[in-house]
Amino acid sequence: MKTLVKNGLVITFIHEGYHSIKMKYADVLIEDGAFLDIREEIADSEAEVVDAQGLWVLPGLVDVGSSVAGAVLGNGLLPDYSRARWQGSMLHGRALPLLEIAAEALSDAEKRAVVRFGLEQLLLSGATTVADLTHPAFAPALRAEGEALGLRLLAFPERTANGYPVAEHSGRLLVPERTGGGFAAGDALYSVETTSPEMYAAARASAGPLLVRAAYCESEKQVSRMAFGLSPLGKLDREKLLTGRTVVVGGYDADFFDRERLRTAGATVAMSAVTAMQDGVPFPIVTNLRQDVNTCLNTGYFGLSMLEEMRCAAFGGKLDSNASQFQASDAFYAATIAGAQGLGEPLGRIEPGFAADLLLVDPTRLGPHNYPLIELVYRAESADIVGRMVGGRMLSRSAQDLRKSAQAAQAAAQKAWSLAQRRIL
Repeated sequence: MKTLVKNGLVITFIHEGYHSIKMKYADVLIEDGAFLDIREEIADSEAEVVDAQGLWVLPGLVDVGSSVAGAVLGNGLLPDYSRARWQGSMLHGRALPLLEIAAEALSDAEKRAVVRFGLEQLLLSGATTVADLTHPAFAPALRAEGEALGLRLLAFPERTANGYPVAEHSGRLLVPERTGGGFAAGDALYSVETTSPEMYAAARASAGPLLVRAAYCESEKQVSRMAFGLSPLGKLDREKLLTGRTVVVGGYDADFFDRERLRTAGATVAMSAVTAMQDGVPFPIVTNLRQDVNTCLNTGYFGLSMLEEMRCAAFGGKLDSNASQFQASDAFYAATIAGAQGLGEPLGRIEPGFAADLLLVDPTRLGPHNYPLIELVYRAESADIVGRMVGGRMLSRSAQDLRKSAQAAQAAAQKAWSLAQRRIL
């Protein structure tokens, strides 16, 4: 099957490199889910035509490390409370126990309603690939709803040797197993303190990306040093689990030596700028890049918008350096190619051979637009994205569908909140 996207302003990266942006009016020919040709005036009588006249054509965004169920159910619970404390924090004392309550109390249909709403918000904001860290009870719902929506979804259920973590640690080791069709599933380990030798062995033997949630604070690093004489990432390095397929989710407080371990291993860091701002901690993306650590974006526990993440990353990167050193193109790179590199997938770029995931943006609301990418990063909203394609297939959701999803998610969340108010809130 062929699709021809005609007459749009194509905005993408020429090759690996933050400032290698190219923009040109061109047609994009897609076949069998991949970009086949990009040039002016392509004619193909066999292709289905998508008219992109007056629109911007960009690669789909890559969210490496969302927590959809947590973000939907914890909406309003976390933003005004820092997660910087280790035990006793709002995350470990309220948000994770709330997920445990929801996992027990909600039906399969209610779990699907929760994750459907969250995934729809990510899709609306331009995310076409989502790697989600989830409670095991929500993993089947994630996979089912991701497939129904047409998203490129990787689901990572989190476990320890003792079950799901309620109020103990962060610094999680996540191990996926490929199931084909662009989807992935598998068990996920939780922290270096609660990971058995057998789990480390399974992680070393697994294929595909390896995710580590390492949003640790100083007290947790101290615990790791007392147990192993190393930081959590140092322990993973010793276990030969820092490699080119490793993605560290978080790690805002990583020091020079941890960053050097990441650089040497060729590993990736995935960060949420919104999470950093709401926690009141620095967003050290420029610090990572100066040490040659590939760094991408995710939505984490706090948000469901990759557009918001790009905008906050652009501002947060300036706070980490200066106004000219981290620019809109850097934030866009972090939301596309850097994430694709971390997952080891041909995504994030409109070039022959890459997966045909793209966005069609209507710039009308943005007004005069001399600098399209800058205006996209700093001003665009989900409503400005008028078309979304994954694997060469256009995706669509009606306003009525979205209202139904919101209503179903509200009812399911209300049930979980009601139980939580009696038990933990």
